[in-house]
Amino acid sequence: MTERELASSVGVSLRTIANILANRTPDDPAVWEKFAKYFRMDADFLRTGVPPHVRTTVELPVKTHHSTAGQIQQFPLLRWDQMDQVVSLKTLPDFLQAEAMIEATDVSGPRTFAVKVQDDSMEPLFSKEEMIFINPDLEWKPNDYVIARHRDGDSESMLLRQVKRVGTHCILHPLNRKYDAIPVANEDAVCGKVVRLRKNL
Repeated sequence: MTERELASSVGVSLRTIANILANRTPDDPAVWEKFAKYFRMDADFLRTGVPPHVRTTVELPVKTHHSTAGQIQQFPLLRWDQMDQVVSLKTLPDFLQAEAMIEATDVSGPRTFAVKVQDDSMEPLFSKEEMIFINPDLEWKPNDYVIARHRDGDSESMLLRQVKRVGTHCILHPLNRKYDAIPVANEDAVCGKVVRLRKNL
């Protein structure tokens, strides 16, 4: 979908779309309501990124439904520290604790989930608090963006990084030069592949 087509579908001006892509968010609440209606999401959630409900219990697998925009599937929005609910399991649990449910038409996968970027280590491509969709079941290759485990002493964390090949080894490469690259200890360290970025409105 082009910017002009999106503006027409939502019912806003092309300038509004251009401003949003330039990180200039609308002041008019009516504009947020139009986007909320089009994306079938809560307007305050689109505007602030704060889910309308603190947490919800999700029964899996989540069913898909069809619309004029295509097949719509809902995906759980997890906190960064909730990713282990999905990535550490080979099969789906019956229930999942999530912050909210996010609808998308161009994402698939039974274990796919959404999270918000936790820091600025992958700027300018991935900004803090922007939403990304992760599929733990897709194979990754060099230059893909992934979620990976990193152990530093006794603590373990999940990192958003780009996999880069250096000689015969791979590293977890940050786009922000303030951060250091980290060797990929083993293939099991990579927990999921980024399949979509949803820019903040």
